[in-house]
Amino acid sequence: MKKILAVTLLLAFAAPAFAAKFATVSSYEANIRSCAGTKCAVKWKAWKYTPLQMIGLSKDKVWVQVKDFEGHTGWIHNTLLSTQIGLSATSDVNIRQSPSSNAPIVCTVEKGYALKFISKNGGWYQVQDEPADKNKGICKGWVYSAYVWGPRAKTAK
Repeated sequence: MKKILAVTLLLAFAAPAFAAKFATVSSYEANIRSCAGTKCAVKWKAWKYTPLQMIGLSKDKVWVQVKDFEGHTGWIHNTLLSTQIGLSATSDVNIRQSPSSNAPIVCTVEKGYALKFISKNGGWYQVQDEPADKNKGICKGWVYSAYVWGPRAKTAK
């Protein structure tokens, strides 16, 4: 209930300035639809921690119009959004052990992969994934801000 209230308040107060407001997908998988309703076609799926720029709100304030890092737009139900900060890889990117391009590579993620933001150190972000299948292991490390998109990426440069 608190999560729904927080997202609803974020949406209500953000309405005049949607261009700069972000939310993150809170479920492991969410449908992004062609219009505001469950009967609308699914355009694509978004994953947990995918950052979405909020660009509109349905009249009943239940559906949020969003845009992803590639500029694709669609609608998502507000209960599937969170204020947790997430980032999307804008290309295939190496996650490193420490905030340095010389640090060992912990893992590599593909373009579009969603990551949870943990902290910032200069132009580097500490991130972590959270796979639905816990047996696949968690990748935690550092990525340079130029290779990700999301609310924190906008303030790094």
